[in-house]
Amino acid sequence: GGPLSPLLSNIMLHELDMELEKRGLRFVRYADDCNVYVSSKKAGERVMASISWFIENKLKLKVNIEKSAVDRPWKRKFLGFSFTHQS
Repeated sequence: GGPLSPLLSNIMLHELDMELEKRGLRFVRYADDCNVYVSSKKAGERVMASISWFIENKLKLKVNIEKSAVDRPWKRKFLGFSFTHQS
């Protein structure tokens, strides 16, 4: 939670960025907060499972399941911001 936290997160999660780029996924990450954008709920569930596995088994970090979800971008907040959906 201190000023060193974002810097350490960026160092520790650089490998995650590289993995997401290698997979051709669209994502945004700031410190330890990350959103990955895919085209369907099924794809989201598949990516959530494989990326969670990567984070926990390759990087040896813990994924907070309570804060993690597969959902529409306008139904979630990222760093206090959200998208709007207009028909």
